[in-house]
Amino acid sequence: MYEKILVPIDGSENSKKAVSEAAKLAKKFDSTLIIVSIASDQRYVQYGVTLGQDVMASFQQWGEEILEDAAADAEKLGVKAETHFVVGVPKIQIARELPEKYGVSLIVMGKSGVNGLSRAILGSTTAYVVRHSTVNVMVIDDPK
Repeated sequence: MYEKILVPIDGSENSKKAVSEAAKLAKKFDSTLIIVSIASDQRYVQYGVTLGQDVMASFQQWGEEILEDAAADAEKLGVKAETHFVVGVPKIQIARELPEKYGVSLIVMGKSGVNGLSRAILGSTTAYVVRHSTVNVMVIDDPK
């Protein structure tokens, strides 16, 4: 039913919960998890912020660390997983680009992530993905 499941992660508790829930589905349907960490390449000049190469390198290092952790969690549950670090606009990558690129039929993602400032300025990534996705979306909440 779901051959490949896309799971975008950002290190938040909700994204960790999304990996866990996606792994349960993957185990049931013998699916492969496509776990991605996305660094935004947008420049927010209108807000007085420009991201330099050193910041992007830092994003990549952080992204690769959380990808390793997520892949290890999936492996412990006996699920196949691929990891990818992606640079781009997260909303667009998750909703349109990555499902097509990796041939996924489901996106499992957290209700909210770690970046409150970005959400306040640009809007919720999850809400955007739900409205614009080319495939089914499952939204995971981590009630505290």
